[in-house]
Amino acid sequence: MKKLLALGIAIAIAQPVMATVIVSEDFEGYADTTAMQANWGNAGLGTLDNGFGNPGQSASHPGGAVNIWQGSAFSLVPASGAAVVLTADIYDDGLSANERMTVGLRNGATPLFEMGHYNGTSEHYHVRVLNMYGGDNWVPISAGLKDSSGQPAGWNRYQAIFTESSLTVTIDLGADGSIDGTFVSAGAPSATPFIDLRFGGPSNLSSAGGGASFDNISLEVIPEPATLSLLALGGIAALRRRR
Repeated sequence: MKKLLALGIAIAIAQPVMATVIVSEDFEGYADTTAMQANWGNAGLGTLDNGFGNPGQSASHPGGAVNIWQGSAFSLVPASGAAVVLTADIYDDGLSANERMTVGLRNGATPLFEMGHYNGTSEHYHVRVLNMYGGDNWVPISAGLKDSSGQPAGWNRYQAIFTESSLTVTIDLGADGSIDGTFVSAGAPSATPFIDLRFGGPSNLSSAGGGASFDNISLEVIPEPATLSLLALGGIAALRRRR
């Protein structure tokens, strides 16, 4: 009985913290743009690229009117014990500095979040956070990621983590697993939930520097890692003393 009890406690402690997946989009399995638009709407300008992705297929967008997620509806507010996590890969051709191409979450303008390319400033990679946290309007993810010779070509992975007290955005140039820049904004999230996931031109803005490709867009709610209670720790210690 003692061994069974010990095993039961160990199993309970080892249970993984499970994420709730809201959207997981790798653009694979779509036969054409029409099939993609069943999930992303036909009012945007994005098209399916079945010959280029990270890997496989992706969505190509010229800028302008955005494609908005039409799958299952969601309503998300970062809350105590759980973070909202948005991840996306955006392809940078290394030539077009004056782009306005992003992946974003919003509910109108309250709240509003974008991450991606914005205009031809010395910092090419930007975030925009309105009516939540620090309320930053188009600020670089991190200084020094683009010099006068231009940004490197390749797939770059963006991740935004929204909690009840802060927003953290990271960029992994080349999507090689190494974080190259970080943006942090403290404060509180909006009480109004995110209900809209989109990609393309932020606020439907055109992109004078050309378009971009999008892949591996995911939206999840991830609980904070569970911690051992004092009761569980005490139970384990008692079992050890009895052996």
